[in-house]
Amino acid sequence: MPPFLASLLFRLRQDFRLSIVSVFGAIGVVAILPFGLLRFAQGNWAAGTVDFLVALGIMLPAVYAWRGGSLDLAGLWIAINNTAGSLAITALLGKTGLYWLFPALLSNFFIVRPAIAVGLASAGIVGAQFHPGIFDSPGQRATVLTTQFLVALFAYIFAKRTALQRRMLEEIATLDPLTGARNRRAMEEEVAVALTAHARSGRSVTLMVLDLDHFKRINDRFGHEGGDRVLRRFVDLVRRSTRATDRLFRYGGEEFVLLMEHTDEIAVERAFANLRRRVHAELRARGEAVTVSAGAAVLRHGETREAWFARADAALYRAKQAGRDRLVLDAPPPA
Repeated sequence: MPPFLASLLFRLRQDFRLSIVSVFGAIGVVAILPFGLLRFAQGNWAAGTVDFLVALGIMLPAVYAWRGGSLDLAGLWIAINNTAGSLAITALLGKTGLYWLFPALLSNFFIVRPAIAVGLASAGIVGAQFHPGIFDSPGQRATVLTTQFLVALFAYIFAKRTALQRRMLEEIATLDPLTGARNRRAMEEEVAVALTAHARSGRSVTLMVLDLDHFKRINDRFGHEGGDRVLRRFVDLVRRSTRATDRLFRYGGEEFVLLMEHTDEIAVERAFANLRRRVHAELRARGEAVTVSAGAAVLRHGETREAWFARADAALYRAKQAGRDRLVLDAPPPA
């Protein structure tokens, strides 16, 4: 498979919302644009122009999202475009155009937040009622209104349920079941993103490898259940000692990795000192103190993932050799 296509498929698999926006971009080309061309051929320039603008209003946000733009903004743009375009077509074509509102009601719940989708659905349903002469009788108006409401309701329920299940699957795939920290798979993905961001913008990023000292002794003395309690407690302490933007991963056993962006040597040392104080004060194994050693490496320009991890691991080894319960920082060489 060509590298470009492999990269494209990887992004679609990893980002559900990007895949939805991409599907809409394809719909704009394959499903809506031909209608615009057909209406132009039939001489209906007003309806053809609306179809063309709707298709363009779907394709442009999809391109914007693929170029790194905000998915929230792209989704909002498409959802507003869907609703406004459906109402415009209804105004031009009457009852025939009304059918376009149904896919708009369905799709909006998958590309914007439920509250926004509900607001757009309400605007679309109410707006469709005010076109003169579109309904043959009050009974027909009531039937259409009811079916539109039911479509929006079922779309809301299905979208909420799908989002919940997707979050649950993402947690299963990315979280360590014992500690709740992110797992190694999630770490590899986040590290790859950090490396790319550093290469593009040069922003500082630090890798800190944390290892609980003499953890085998804890397991031997207090059993694996006692060791598991220490691991869970340690993860809680790390989360309370670091910033919300810092990401913690369980690397294996009693070893963890902390990915810290926008940090320099002073900030890393301060973060570890804060964590070390909390560990001394609060981390115990059946009343006995537990300590942690760490090795950290600030990413160097052009450095590979393997070299970066090797420096952090070597720094951790030096911390262990120096007596444990400390941080050794492998900083970039002076410019």
